[in-house]
Amino acid sequence: MAYQDEFFTPEEVDTQIERASQLKEGDRTDAEVIAYLRSFYRTDTRQQQEMLDRAWNRIAHATPSEQYEQENEKEIYMQDRQTQNSSTGRLRPQGPQRPLLQRLGTLAAAVLLVALVGSMAIVFYAARHQNGGTASPHPTPTLTSTPKTAPVPLKVTSVGMSVTPRSIAGIPCGTKVTVTYTALFHVTPKSAGGTVQFSYTVNNGRGQTMASLNFGPGETTRTYTFTWSGALPADHTYPEPGGIEVTSPNQLISPLVAPTGRCS
Repeated sequence: MAYQDEFFTPEEVDTQIERASQLKEGDRTDAEVIAYLRSFYRTDTRQQQEMLDRAWNRIAHATPSEQYEQENEKEIYMQDRQTQNSSTGRLRPQGPQRPLLQRLGTLAAAVLLVALVGSMAIVFYAARHQNGGTASPHPTPTLTSTPKTAPVPLKVTSVGMSVTPRSIAGIPCGTKVTVTYTALFHVTPKSAGGTVQFSYTVNNGRGQTMASLNFGPGETTRTYTFTWSGALPADHTYPEPGGIEVTSPNQLISPLVAPTGRCS
């Protein structure tokens, strides 16, 4: 028998076993064949064990999905070996099954990932509904109303006076002129509004005329104008000082103003 062990296939080994079984007992060729087969199977078993050891070393450093795939492959491989040992009493090399197992392992990992994501989505959905509805990614800030302050009562705080023309110097006496007095009323801010009653004078308080102004809510200033008209007398008695006297809602007297200078 020629020693070409490393080139024998499982089918050729079976043929040699069959030939050996047909030889007479005690034949030297029979003994050589039996010794060779034992050596072949021992070498094959040792090589397969070394392959398994290398595979397990890789599994120890593999990711969880790869380890799961290798464990399934090992279990199926060991079951096949046990089945073959029990049925034929011989261990025959099996063809590689890794591509199919890889696909099965990848599919199992994908199914597990989808189930995990789905369960997390269900948990989040239930949590949002327990809190009273779907949470908005940009919650709308709650608008808090600023308490409004109660309006204050209307009160005149001051009255400013101005006059036009500011001077009559150089105007010939006897010339007819019109003097305009302007009163600027100031009231308390944020008031409820109302009516201001007052009187005005154009002759230094000897005569007075009643008048009024209406203020709206929150309004703080208003103006009022009144006039004197006449010829400038040579004795310089006119125009005289004019001003305001507030009588309601409170009492207040403004400054008196008149044009400066004298007619000529």
